[in-house]
Amino acid sequence: MPDPSDFDPSRFRCVDRFEVPFHDVDMLGHVNSVAYLRWAESARATYQIDVLKEDVDGRRGFVVGRISFAYFQPLRFRDPVCVGIRISRLGGKSFDFEYAVWRESDGAPAATGQSAMIAYNAVEEHSIPVPQAWQDAVEAFEPQPPLRP
Repeated sequence: MPDPSDFDPSRFRCVDRFEVPFHDVDMLGHVNSVAYLRWAESARATYQIDVLKEDVDGRRGFVVGRISFAYFQPLRFRDPVCVGIRISRLGGKSFDFEYAVWRESDGAPAATGQSAMIAYNAVEEHSIPVPQAWQDAVEAFEPQPPLRP
């Protein structure tokens, strides 16, 4: 289980910022766990467009192989939120995204996550090698180089 004391938002150059919308709050008054998965999906789209320079509805993309989140403290309606995303590992046909979610007003960590992604040809519907252009973009963008097996 990740330790919130290891939380370091400075490792994330790609960050989505927003206020928690009411529809993401559950009956207990805090953000429902499913919202974090939606936020991760939005952050992946941001990364795909801004860093990898690929359209989200283009020929090349990626699909989720596995995703997990660890939660540290609740977020509530209208909290200012940051969702950071980075590629932490690059493999032959797959790579890992790492996520950090924190309250922007005080930097308090709310959650961390990781997903294994599979590079994918959306037209022919099969996995592909991670394109060299993506590898180059990640190496140029990330402040900490991704692990390579």
